[in-house]
Amino acid sequence: MSQNTTEELVSGYSNSDVGAVRHPDAPVSLQRIFLILFFGYFAFGTLFQVFPPVLNELQTEFALDNSRASLVMSIFLAPIVLLALPSGLAVDRWGPAPAIRAGFGFMIAGVLVTLLTSAWSFLLIGRLVSGVGGALLLVSLLKVVAQSVPRAKLGLAVGIFAAGLPAGTVFAFNLLRPLDALGGWRLVLAGAGVLILVAVLVFETAAGRALPKGGAPVNLARVLNDGAMWRLAVVTVFGYAAIVGFTTWAPKILESGVGVSAGVAALIASLLLMIDIPFAPFWGGVSDRLEKRKLLILVAFGVYLAGSLLVPGLAAGGAVFFLVLVIVFMGIGCSMFFPAALAIPAETVSQENCGAAYGMIFTAQVVGMLIGPQVIGWVLDATAPTGAFLAISLLTFIGLMLSFFLRAR
Repeated sequence: MSQNTTEELVSGYSNSDVGAVRHPDAPVSLQRIFLILFFGYFAFGTLFQVFPPVLNELQTEFALDNSRASLVMSIFLAPIVLLALPSGLAVDRWGPAPAIRAGFGFMIAGVLVTLLTSAWSFLLIGRLVSGVGGALLLVSLLKVVAQSVPRAKLGLAVGIFAAGLPAGTVFAFNLLRPLDALGGWRLVLAGAGVLILVAVLVFETAAGRALPKGGAPVNLARVLNDGAMWRLAVVTVFGYAAIVGFTTWAPKILESGVGVSAGVAALIASLLLMIDIPFAPFWGGVSDRLEKRKLLILVAFGVYLAGSLLVPGLAAGGAVFFLVLVIVFMGIGCSMFFPAALAIPAETVSQENCGAAYGMIFTAQVVGMLIGPQVIGWVLDATAPTGAFLAISLLTFIGLMLSFFLRAR
């Protein structure tokens, strides 16, 4: 057996993989990389979504109105807007492993602060600390993709990564929520903390000591002057605004407009993301085989747009069965968008600068996640539910038009 063939078996990819840099000192199999990608985002998603099912209890304990209670979500995301790019620069310089450990550490510290507090202000501080950890973790995990995954498997890798967030949401809503009846919201949060510890164990066992190191200091001006990344960032803002705007307000609209129970309305709306669990890795693999990331993004926006235009009429007519089918259809569009978009930085930007590039993209994601619900809420206050769904369609249409200008294969 030749030396090159031996190295290929150990590293998981060959010399011909032009989209990745081989690291003979980092013999981590792709299966282990996929494992840490999924579990990392799974732990993040669970901690992010752990509070919505117990918001009523929080409001009762701390005497909160709806706007103050919603801070447990927005304050968790705020550090990602501020720190994703600096985190990416740090990861490029010193490597992903230290930042992943620091990310998990901040997340666990935030959970502990939140568990031990009896004051609303300290609960928010705990969520803020956990959000700092999330910023470090997410950018670092995608730096692992850029360093250790061959170009032919990029879509599959980020598809597996993307499936972690909806899986965490399902876990928080359906498996952790019943703990509330046994020990209140603190026991629910403690369950999320245990999951983070499991994710730490998975990381350290699978790849913690074998990941590639960092490199030379990054030229920030070069990253910020990359027009391809700015175009992708803007498209990402509109994509996430349309998606999260829908998942935030659809349960309320469906409950009042269609007449289904709150639980059924939440389940119907959650299908949009639940469908990503199997389909994001699938479409990521398809994008690898087709080598057409931009085309898949265009199709994703088109599918989501078509579905969003059908939802108002189906909701107004009470056609629950067809409404479910359309939302599943929209979810398939989402599952196309996530892996195709997340693979582009690793293919477009030099491997040494990918951390900063992913920092830009995660900043854009969270900006979209913050803007979307706010915009749809304003429209819902000013118009009827149909207007809110049409606003989602408008955001999607803008994203579709902007996608034509992406610089990607």
